[in-house]
Amino acid sequence: MRMLTSRKRVILAIEHKEPDMVPVDFGGWEGSGGIHALALKKLIEHLGLHEEIRVYDVIQMLAEPPYFLLKKFGVDVVSVRRSMPPTGLTEEDIKFKDYFLLGEKVKVPEDIPIIKGDNGYEYLPAWFSRDPEKRRILVARRSPSTPYFEPVPFYAPLKDVSSASEIKELPPHPWITEYSEHELKILRKNAQYLYEKTDYAICGLSSTSVFEVTMYLLGHRTFALCLKRNKNVIEKVVELVLEHNKMELRKYLDAVGEYIQIICTGGEDLGSQTGPFINPKEWRELFRPAIEELVKEIKSRTKCYVMIHSCGSIKPFIPDFIEMGIDILNPVQISAKDMDPYELKKEFGDDITFWGGGCDTQHILPFASPREVKEHVKKLVNIFKEGGGFIFNQVHNIQPGVPPENIIAMFEAVNEVREY
Repeated sequence: MRMLTSRKRVILAIEHKEPDMVPVDFGGWEGSGGIHALALKKLIEHLGLHEEIRVYDVIQMLAEPPYFLLKKFGVDVVSVRRSMPPTGLTEEDIKFKDYFLLGEKVKVPEDIPIIKGDNGYEYLPAWFSRDPEKRRILVARRSPSTPYFEPVPFYAPLKDVSSASEIKELPPHPWITEYSEHELKILRKNAQYLYEKTDYAICGLSSTSVFEVTMYLLGHRTFALCLKRNKNVIEKVVELVLEHNKMELRKYLDAVGEYIQIICTGGEDLGSQTGPFINPKEWRELFRPAIEELVKEIKSRTKCYVMIHSCGSIKPFIPDFIEMGIDILNPVQISAKDMDPYELKKEFGDDITFWGGGCDTQHILPFASPREVKEHVKKLVNIFKEGGGFIFNQVHNIQPGVPPENIIAMFEAVNEVREY
């Protein structure tokens, strides 16, 4: 078989056909498929190079891999929001400013204010809200010693709600998208450029969380109590979340839907390390209909393949995802209970594509030797790649402290065994 374009390679894999080689992602799926800014800085320095570290996700402090790394690692996917080459955006479209994270200089979007508190903490207000008053609300914080901003448990705006009648509107939250006209304009501009001027597969993030954002708005304790005592509260939040998400999703799809190939719904982290966060029966009653409605919205308006992001031990939900018309599961947390890669591939590999599961980011990537990383990755690629239905990606974002030698070993390994 002659060498395919990256876009064709990804599409064939999602359609459960064997392309010329396993597609590779590194930061194209922007929610959990990338790398922390400090890990990226260390990797680039290890390679003896100097590049601007440009953060696109200030909460998780995730940075865009530069073009030379996309080429070096054989990457096939880019994010529709990409602002570094290849990109259709200019400095007039999106501006960045210096920011010091644990003493290291990185770049963050200029329009995101970071407020320094008297207690040494830094705070993020709701910069994404279209309501000037709501933009004053602090929604996340970072201590001087941590590499991330944390919305939870600092910000749970509905934690004191005791009845559904008290909930009149959705409070702002980093995972409740509110698109501005400017943002939609530059998303469309970039999507068109990437589609017409590159061969990469283009991945979008719809930010249409239902289960996870409901839990964050209520806070874990209130959410758990409402599940047992007051489901009307959860039903009201889900109703408002669905109404809002459908409105914003339609704007997003109108802007980029004709150019992108993959769109992620969620996150919908349904599992912990040892099992589901919620009884699958209750999830089917309270949350599945809303998520399914959003999937149908995407399918009716575009030709995009739909990805769901759901961390943890979530095997009981996979048949539901398939029934709902979801094409791709991410991040495939193989270190969680009942998430054995061989069994997942055997049971579900004909019906859903695994985007992730290529390297354990909890135990192997941070702590193993480069040789052990390579052995681990090769084993997983050979399990998942048969028959297509696999996009290589490490299980979750590469964290600060991961040795750059291990990151290089991971990508060397997949490139050694990715051919069919």
